[in-house]
Amino acid sequence: MTAAVVSFDLDETLWAFMPMMDGSLRAAIAALEERHPAVAGRISVERLHDERQRVAEERDGTYLELRLESFRRVLAAHDLHDPDLPAWMVDAWMAARPETVRLHDDVEPELDALVASGRVLGAITNGNFPFAELAVARRFAFIVHAEQIGEMKPAAAPFRHAVDLCGGDPARWVHVGDGLDTDIAGAQAVGMKAVWINRAGVPLPEGYSPDAELPSLAGLDALVSDLLGE
Repeated sequence: MTAAVVSFDLDETLWAFMPMMDGSLRAAIAALEERHPAVAGRISVERLHDERQRVAEERDGTYLELRLESFRRVLAAHDLHDPDLPAWMVDAWMAARPETVRLHDDVEPELDALVASGRVLGAITNGNFPFAELAVARRFAFIVHAEQIGEMKPAAAPFRHAVDLCGGDPARWVHVGDGLDTDIAGAQAVGMKAVWINRAGVPLPEGYSPDAELPSLAGLDALVSDLLGE
């Protein structure tokens, strides 16, 4: 029998997004202040969030392109016009992300249980987090960044690319995520089972039918067996 594949969303499924994002932006600001002491105390995380939102409302682009432009605008507003500085700040921010992320406590024990049961693990994300730099990524056979595929979840392309990468069978596949559109509906549309991780305990909206719901990853290995009729 083909090994079962369990794929995961990343943000809000394996870790909380905003603490990681805020922490990495703070680290980027600290690096900038060390390089340009004149701006110390003048740029806040909130300012970076606000500018990033404005840029996204004004133009299309990849996540990195939008972040780069938002940094460029904030730096220019503080009379920092070095054309290389926005890219340097992007690099500082990206380098800080693996250092500031904190996995939910239930993640590693359940991943260990899944690996012990012979599951193939992978990740399918719309984000650009450098997941391969985390130690936990060694448990994963593949990582799909949907933006690099050209279509974002819930489009079929990222899920199908994951199938191509590992040679898995969608009928023997469980996708796990917090997004009802991106993860649950997207995975089910290509024939996968889908588990909704509902850490906030919110009511299930009408129009969605996850194959199962969990408040955390705890118990996922046993649930995978049930869903696949093992």
